[in-house]
Amino acid sequence: HAASTLGLKATIGVAASTCSLQDVLESDLVVLWGTNPANNQPVFMKYLYLAKKNGARIVVVNPFKEPGLERYWVPSNIESAVFGTQMTDDWFVVHTGGDAAFVNGVLKVLLETPGAIDEEFVRTRTDGFDALRDTLAAQSFEALEAASGATKADMERFASIYAGAQRAVLVWSMGITQHHCGVENVAAIV
Repeated sequence: HAASTLGLKATIGVAASTCSLQDVLESDLVVLWGTNPANNQPVFMKYLYLAKKNGARIVVVNPFKEPGLERYWVPSNIESAVFGTQMTDDWFVVHTGGDAAFVNGVLKVLLETPGAIDEEFVRTRTDGFDALRDTLAAQSFEALEAASGATKADMERFASIYAGAQRAVLVWSMGITQHHCGVENVAAIV
């Protein structure tokens, strides 16, 4: 996707995926953002199932609660194939096009939470973070709630989940990239 390529290149300097399926299996948190792998990438669902069995929390940010992400039948596992598996641990429903506003609200919460931001990493490995802080300071939670469709409590809950993970994998696809602000969505998530 052009939006994903441009957004990744602009933010991290690489225009392709930066993690592997092994990273998914070893993560504490997998965030599915504007994607429905149950319909679009069914092979990936096996890896999500295995990550969940390894203790990963699966979180979805999407305008619609996809039924296949609530319960999925992994055919290569007899128990899941017969009974199905509850895949998602938490849902964050946002407006279509509200992803960047949701991310900004989450970042505001993380910035206000002691220890939630790795300040050394930010200082040594990023550019423009002070400008981001200033931009976020000028945005009210009320405006971010209206633009995202999520509440401040949702943003706080997501921030808490994210800050509590040692290893997180963020997965997105066409729900993020095919929107008119796809490049901005990818850049905001990254």
